[in-house]
Amino acid sequence: MDYKQTATDIVANIGGKENITSLTHCITRVRFKLKDNSLANAEAVKKVPGVINVIEQGGQFQVVVGNEVEDVFKAVQDVTGIVGQAIDAVEKDDLKVQGKFMDRVIDLVTNVFTPILPALIGAGMIRSILMICTNFLGLQTTSGTYIVINEIYNAIFSFLPVYLAYAAALKWKCNPYIAVAVALTMVSPTIQSLVFGEEGLKLFGLKLSMQRQGYGSSVIPIIVTIWFMSLVEHAANKYVPKYAKYVLVPLITLLITVPAMFLVIGPITSTAQSWIGAAYTWLYNLNPTICGVVLGAAWQVLVVFGLHWGIVPLGTLNLAQYGRNTINAVTGPSNWSQAGAALGVALRTKNSQLRETGLSAGITGIFAITEPSIYGVNLPLKKPFYIAVVFAAIAGGVAGFGNAAALAGGPVGILSFPLFIGEGFGYFVAAMLIALVGTAVTVYFFGYDKKYDEQ
Repeated sequence: MDYKQTATDIVANIGGKENITSLTHCITRVRFKLKDNSLANAEAVKKVPGVINVIEQGGQFQVVVGNEVEDVFKAVQDVTGIVGQAIDAVEKDDLKVQGKFMDRVIDLVTNVFTPILPALIGAGMIRSILMICTNFLGLQTTSGTYIVINEIYNAIFSFLPVYLAYAAALKWKCNPYIAVAVALTMVSPTIQSLVFGEEGLKLFGLKLSMQRQGYGSSVIPIIVTIWFMSLVEHAANKYVPKYAKYVLVPLITLLITVPAMFLVIGPITSTAQSWIGAAYTWLYNLNPTICGVVLGAAWQVLVVFGLHWGIVPLGTLNLAQYGRNTINAVTGPSNWSQAGAALGVALRTKNSQLRETGLSAGITGIFAITEPSIYGVNLPLKKPFYIAVVFAAIAGGVAGFGNAAALAGGPVGILSFPLFIGEGFGYFVAAMLIALVGTAVTVYFFGYDKKYDEQ
């Protein structure tokens, strides 16, 4: 493919570079946001060499080019000179996506996660290998080898907001390096240790609070924070004189955003999580089967929004008081439902890149790492995610009915089965198989759209 010629022809047929408001790309598509969609000739773009298809949705003009998307994207940047330019203001339409509410939420989350997907998959595979080595090959968790290699995983999942901040900043069109500074402050171990110290920690005289786990693995707090930061930065760019922007805009942005995160955004998220925890206790006491159905269905959705941390501490409390953790039993199968959905897509698709992503994501999901399955395959395709939720509900109900529980802490995957030996173990095994096989088969036959074969 002549990437420069392809880029030139695409731009010419969408109204020229003057008609382009913003430009991004995902795994297979170059995504344009246009000032006037009527100036774009979709049929002409489809005929451009290298273009597979054109999709107009979510307020975007999406040009599907497949595996060569990065080369085409770079060529479009060269042709238009748009990407990389500083943007002092954002139109209101740039901060929203047209369509159904759930579609807008999914579009936002997947767009933010897509750029960091390779890091998530790599970290997931590293954790899977370590779990095999420690369980079957005698590798000690105290050894230098384990500690160093495991820190690769921790560098990604324990500091997830840092990666999300950069991606979200590109989404909201604000300074990504300032966004990273905000995220690093957010996950500061110094701040976390002082917040939970004897005297606590105060900011402007107000005592700070946060979830016990900190914000290291959270998702929604940093996305909301960077959205808020974008509003602050764009306002500062608008009103600060040009000769002072270089100094004052970063200063104003940081001094407003960071306190707002710790004093408002973070506490609101923590409150939501505490409500979820209280709801679980009430529901399980009411009926374990119903609890398994509801929590099984909701778990991966809660993971997407980072709200599952409101329930996780209850599992630790159960272990301490009763020696059994029922939460892991009813939510664990949801890991395999997401893995099964990704494997179902991998087995059905004719798209080699999607097959590779689905296969690797499915394998890491079997080892309890679901993020690659969720953000790399199931959420973008939507139907696989919905089917996975249904089977997670069924499997959660089975585990709850059998009163299955984990006897120790740890992620729920193929290597954690021994943790569930005891009452309800057979029900737990059945639930895991239902989640994995049921989801994979259903997605294979009913949950995959052939249009993705060419995207």
